[in-house]
Amino acid sequence: MKIKYILLFLLFFNPAIFAQGMHSIFIGGSLGVGNIAEFDTGEKSLKNSYNAFSWGFRGGYEFLPIKYLGARAYLDYLSSIKPSGLETITSSMVSLNIDMLIYAIHIDENAFGFYGGVGLGSFKHANVVKNTPEDKAFVLDYTSVLNLGLTASFKEVHQVEIGSKLPFAQLHSLANPDIRYRDIYIVATYSYLF
Repeated sequence: MKIKYILLFLLFFNPAIFAQGMHSIFIGGSLGVGNIAEFDTGEKSLKNSYNAFSWGFRGGYEFLPIKYLGARAYLDYLSSIKPSGLETITSSMVSLNIDMLIYAIHIDENAFGFYGGVGLGSFKHANVVKNTPEDKAFVLDYTSVLNLGLTASFKEVHQVEIGSKLPFAQLHSLANPDIRYRDIYIVATYSYLF
């Protein structure tokens, strides 16, 4: 039993493993695709589901107590647009997230790994062209999201990621209670760490 504690102590308090406890504030931008799916009485509506160009930005705080493991908290905004003339639809999400970072491979000042976490997001779908006062957001809902992806850190200040945001639940339509939406975002992100 004592050997377990000694091994754990050596693993977590080994000076070779520590990266001097890096603290960073970061800002970044994202480009990708949003998969917006509409469900009518439980069935996916192929006519009203689409993939759309997405962009966004983020900012937050990251802490790496050891060079292999870290955590971050951040605010993320993603938006997508389906251009189709007067029927153009925008979708957006604002989420507060907490992720765990695992850097499994280290080469010089570069690190490669993956991340996973959860967030709470507000989702909105709306028509761009508003013909009447009644034309407003037709989806405005909250749900939690699962964050998963690959991450790479270069020279300890440049972070590049490919990841996804997957909602835990479908979003309710304000106009029709039988219609629900699911927004999945897959994005490439660049962040600068200060």
